Amino acid sequence: MSRVAIIVIDVQQMFFSGPSPAYRSEAVIDGINRLTSAARKANARVFFVQHESGASGPLARGSDPWQLPVALVREPSDASIYKIVGDSFHETPLADQLGQSDIDSVLICGYASEFCVNATARRAELLGLRTTVVADLHTTQDKPHLTADKIVEHQNFVWSNSSMTGKGVKVRPLADILQTEFA
Repeated sequence: MSRVAIIVIDVQQMFFSGPSPAYRSEAVIDGINRLTSAARKANARVFFVQHESGASGPLARGSDPWQLPVALVREPSDASIYKIVGDSFHETPLADQLGQSDIDSVLICGYASEFCVNATARRAELLGLRTTVVADLHTTQDKPHLTADKIVEHQNFVWSNSSMTGKGVKVRPLADILQTEFA
């Protein structure tokens, strides 16, 4: 039987509040809360990954921009992972903690679709984990060349149509996951 974990990436104040919040930020947080609640009820592990910069950077650990948004529900039983690059596995204890819990499947959501979510999903696939990105629970911001909604759409297409190992990264909507993984 597959053991699943949720990985919530970079849902932090800097990206989800202020004058330019991430695309669909409120809907993404609401959906993540629904997903993590269902996961906890099924005794699945939940990991919150936070990006951080040096002490003088914009995402200094403990600073307001670094914090999780108030609307995002994090329980004391949830694990915290701190990273300094896009890949949530790079020089962090994430892979070890997943292995210690015999987890072989991950559901990934968060920010930013084309950067940290993509890097983490690809690394998870390379590590041999059954990897799924929640189609409607990853987000980003507009870029000079492409709007956020198109970036999300593009990433869902790329993940659905490419693989680094033959296993690929699956893309499934929250409603489907809630009905099948945690029913």
